[in-house]
Amino acid sequence: MNEKMVEYAYAVMKIKKGKIVFFNFLINITPECDCMPSTDKYLVPDIGILASFDPVAIDHASADLINSSVVINENIKDKNYDLKYSKEDKFKMVHSNLDWKIQIEYGEKIGLGNKDYELIEVK
Repeated sequence: MNEKMVEYAYAVMKIKKGKIVFFNFLINITPECDCMPSTDKYLVPDIGILASFDPVAIDHASADLINSSVVINENIKDKNYDLKYSKEDKFKMVHSNLDWKIQIEYGEKIGLGNKDYELIEVK
């Protein structure tokens, strides 16, 4: 499924080449996808908003920023998370059987974008 999502994004990018910008809002980050019907307590503090013309770079930067954030311990104390991952991979901590890196690597492989990025902070 991870690879198919990347392929669908690639198809849209080919059609709209040069006309797309991506925004990732790294706020109110909960353990589950925002597509889920219920919400949970926030996993990490708000980080900010990212913008890029490269979907692979922005997703890689977003994951890196989330993973480098400190977990809000009081919000996860009653959860059955694999805390050995809490410092380096928040996604693995919450869903130990999933690998988010597949999408980044596959996106770069098929030419959707580049996982290298430069963060430029705007205040």
